[in-house]
Amino acid sequence: MAGDGPAGDYAIQQVLERTSPADMPRAQEKELVALASRIWHAEVTGTGREEWPGYFAEQLLRAPYRDVRIQAGIARTVTGHPDRVHVRLVWAGTDPAGDYVDGRLVQVLLARHSTTWGPVRQPL
Repeated sequence: MAGDGPAGDYAIQQVLERTSPADMPRAQEKELVALASRIWHAEVTGTGREEWPGYFAEQLLRAPYRDVRIQAGIARTVTGHPDRVHVRLVWAGTDPAGDYVDGRLVQVLLARHSTTWGPVRQPL
């Protein structure tokens, strides 16, 4: 689990999956988790932001994280909004001060636009 490094990722994934029943085909969930993982990696490292220029247009990167990896993730449909999905990720990385921490939680909101999915900024 948290603090176990990559060896604990499977257990973290199992806990996430037990917290909320799946509501989409496994292949689609894996695709959406992979997309959200790339978006989150761009969010915290700055690398790859050009892929979603509208999403990152006005958001500056304060200080990048290093050694970022996704430990686990699930995707679930937003209740009442079949074209929106919350992707919950557990991630690890070295913060700008040099401290490595795992077990960090984040949620990425995705919306379907025609046949593709893209990130949506959640209100603060």
